[in-house]
Amino acid sequence: MIAFVFCLLAFTATAQSNTAQINSEQNRIAQRPTDSLQHYFREQWTTRDGLPHNTINNMAQTDDGYLWFATWEGIARFNGRSFKVFDRNETTGLPDSGIFALHAAANNRLLAGGSRGGLVALQNERWQPYPVAGALIRSVLEDSQGRIWLATEGAGLWRQEPDGQRYRITSAKPGLSNEAMFSLAEDNTGTIWVGTAEGLFFIKHDLVQHVSAEHGLPEGPVFSIAMAYQDQVVVGTEQGVFIGDKQHGFHLLDNTLTMASSALLVDDDQLWIGTVSDGLFRFNQSGVEALGTDTGKPNNRILSLLKDQQGSLWVGTNGGLFRLRHAPFSSFNHEHGLADDFVRAVLPLADGSVLVGTSRGVDRIDNYRAKPFEHSLPLLRESILSLAQDASGTLWFGSYAHGLFSVDATGETQQFTREQGLWTNEVRAILPADDGSLWIGTSRGLNRWYQGSMEQFDVDSGLPGNYIMALYQTADQRIWVGTGSGVAYRHNDGFTTVDLQQQDEAEFAFGFLEVQHHLWMATDRGLVRYDQNSGQLAIIGRQAGLPFDKYFQVVLDQQEHLWLTSNRGMLRFALADANALLDGSITHLAPEHYNEADGMHSAQANGGSNPAATLHPDGSVWVATAGGAIRTQPSTLGSFSDFIPPIVIEDIRVDGETSTKEALQSLPAGTQRIELHYAGLAYVMSQHIRYRTRLQGFDQDWIERGNQPYTELTNLPPGQYTFEVIAAYPNGEWSPQPAMLAIHIAPYLWQRTGFWFTVVLFGVLAVIGLVRWRLYSLQQAATRLQQQVAEKTIELQLKADHLQQSNHEKSLLVEQLRIQSEAFARQARQDSLTGLANRRVFDEALSQEFKRAKRHQHPLCLVLIDLDHFKRVNDNWSHAVGDQVLIRVAASLQEQCRDTDIVSRWGGEEFALLLPETGLPEVMQFCDRLRAQIRQLDFSDVAADLQITISIGVADSMHCEQPETLLSQADKALYQAKDQGRDQVSVAGT
Repeated sequence: MIAFVFCLLAFTATAQSNTAQINSEQNRIAQRPTDSLQHYFREQWTTRDGLPHNTINNMAQTDDGYLWFATWEGIARFNGRSFKVFDRNETTGLPDSGIFALHAAANNRLLAGGSRGGLVALQNERWQPYPVAGALIRSVLEDSQGRIWLATEGAGLWRQEPDGQRYRITSAKPGLSNEAMFSLAEDNTGTIWVGTAEGLFFIKHDLVQHVSAEHGLPEGPVFSIAMAYQDQVVVGTEQGVFIGDKQHGFHLLDNTLTMASSALLVDDDQLWIGTVSDGLFRFNQSGVEALGTDTGKPNNRILSLLKDQQGSLWVGTNGGLFRLRHAPFSSFNHEHGLADDFVRAVLPLADGSVLVGTSRGVDRIDNYRAKPFEHSLPLLRESILSLAQDASGTLWFGSYAHGLFSVDATGETQQFTREQGLWTNEVRAILPADDGSLWIGTSRGLNRWYQGSMEQFDVDSGLPGNYIMALYQTADQRIWVGTGSGVAYRHNDGFTTVDLQQQDEAEFAFGFLEVQHHLWMATDRGLVRYDQNSGQLAIIGRQAGLPFDKYFQVVLDQQEHLWLTSNRGMLRFALADANALLDGSITHLAPEHYNEADGMHSAQANGGSNPAATLHPDGSVWVATAGGAIRTQPSTLGSFSDFIPPIVIEDIRVDGETSTKEALQSLPAGTQRIELHYAGLAYVMSQHIRYRTRLQGFDQDWIERGNQPYTELTNLPPGQYTFEVIAAYPNGEWSPQPAMLAIHIAPYLWQRTGFWFTVVLFGVLAVIGLVRWRLYSLQQAATRLQQQVAEKTIELQLKADHLQQSNHEKSLLVEQLRIQSEAFARQARQDSLTGLANRRVFDEALSQEFKRAKRHQHPLCLVLIDLDHFKRVNDNWSHAVGDQVLIRVAASLQEQCRDTDIVSRWGGEEFALLLPETGLPEVMQFCDRLRAQIRQLDFSDVAADLQITISIGVADSMHCEQPETLLSQADKALYQAKDQGRDQVSVAGT
């Protein structure tokens, strides 16, 4: 009693002055530099995801790695992939499914308190119920002496000794009798702290002390308690968060933290605060930062907080389960200041900032903050497709509808549009070349701006297509051009096409990357490697292990890993592995796949404009996506792999029925299938956890299971086995100790050793008798067989002669049918007179090329040709001469057209030409050449003074929605040419 009074006097005497020790602890909590809460990755789980109830009353993580959540409909166990619910049943012994209190005790033991006072302990998959406390258990705690403390709702405070005896803690002063209790905590000295509706209490050596208002705490309930360093106590009350100790008293932690605090968590050098109605707060060096429903948290009322073994913060609310964690990927979107989430290009600058081109303008990201690019040019607020910076520091911006514009170091601007010679105002790629020229890729062709002059290049210049998506300059000064129809490079004054069709029919080239003497190309069929020394191509596609076809950009990080962006996330694999695969050293690639589960706001990376992904000088990789700009630091990915996931075996099924570990040790004979489900208990990128299994007694070595969390053992022979499973993150260490199961399958009677010895003995005796009888029978049968063989030989020879004659006759008939079939096939698709494609073939080609032109936005022109006054040829000379005219005109047309053009006899004296990838200006020049060529044809050998002219009608597909419309326009143009005097070219619409 004397000690108690002395303690009380000392506490009272010092509670009115906050000492340097308390202030030091408060300052230490605020010394940790951290990222903004807005850059934490947020995840949410509700009943839709498997929780039994959306109110998460409490949380705990046991030594084995499982996470446990207390809800009003039972306890939910989480393994990173799915929830398993334990409610009121004979196994758990819970008197009610409503659970409010959880505590992870020593030796991998979980304590759970329920709404009817039920207390149970779970250890090694066994549930142990304790006597009912008589009221709702609000908090449960096992102290350092192994005693269990129970704080109840109206039934007082109880302590249960290790021997099972339970005592009620009482005090001369009110507060621990029948009042509501909220929280329990133990400090380093073994003192038990209790938060109740009447305030804060502490218990030391069975002495109860009330911390009253005169010690610095406000009147009213204490909802939450957390132990800080140097024996400091953080207390959550109705009027805010207070810090102090039992010697020096308490004071308000921060003037802004005056809201009712329902949950507290000291996390190293920062404090997390869950409130009754204001959301989540964090107190650290940066001050107080809030995260409420307006910033992405599922519910403002927070009931519990937990930090797991991997450093993630779990938040239990009355609206679901919520998690904050650092993720491998950070997303910057409109919440962080971007003008729009749809990002098309990202460009790092020398000052460390990053330019971001979005569908609503250009932003600059600097120090994790995004703001509009500092310039008043209105075009910078329009849709941006491409970005570049030249050697002088001038920034170039390619827009969707306003051409190309620049901003130099002084702020001066310049703009290029169709009026200045651009093919079109849609600029998808920009390349400042080493020689000072600027290459501009548009959706209609390629431009080059150099010393005040604008050049134009298209398919007629040697490009495989006019839709330009990527530009790149290699060390040997070649300019590479990626189009929607293939790849070409310019060296000296001409373009050379690189045929990608042999690489799984690759066509689109979205991005380039040069590494030593290899040029890597991201295409619509995978990653293509081009050897610049030998000119050889090789591809890494689906057959090599890539999960899908189309990739937009390829980036090499500082760890010598290649990153591929796609519509379905990002892939990462070692450059050495990629080269080894293409060089034949390995046969399969196992890329790491990252998506929304790894922190991306959207896994849909964008392509078709550049740079769609890039490497920052600080080593980070930036990617343009449909959900903002994504940043990842590859050097930190290894930190996630440093954690070794605890491995557990969760579920056992034998021949389709749920079983137990004990049952596996005595399985009956004839057991066909054993299904084992396991989990690596890690909660960051859990979908990336890999597994290995081994069945001792059957397997010689570990078997790779990838990320498959289960194994099926089928048709095992009888015997004794040990199943083992280990887990690891990619590039991480495997579990040092496997999870193991003993398996014993009993044999059938006929599978036992003694049974077969008896069978073999009787079998030997039977075989001896059978052999003797059989030898005699064989001798008799041999004689009969010789006679039958002689008779059958003669009969078979006669049949063979007959069959040989029949086969010869059939062969002659088959050859005649083949020749006739080929002739019919040619007649069905070829004009018999001219040898050109007939009307049927042309109609098919028109439909296909029209669809292709519309899909890729490429030009397509249709030319109809009619021989002027052809009837006079037949009338004045003869039909034989007319046929010769048609044949020679057809040959001339065929000679003047490209291999990709389609030439057909339309009917009578009319011909039709289909010219893909060719615009009207080129077609008009071609038609004039064609008209002149026909006029110069010499027919003197068949008819003197005979000269042929042609009328031509031309139409393009730009304003046509159907191929029939294109044909109709060309036909109208042809009649217009004939009406205007023949021997001329007319264009539809003119």
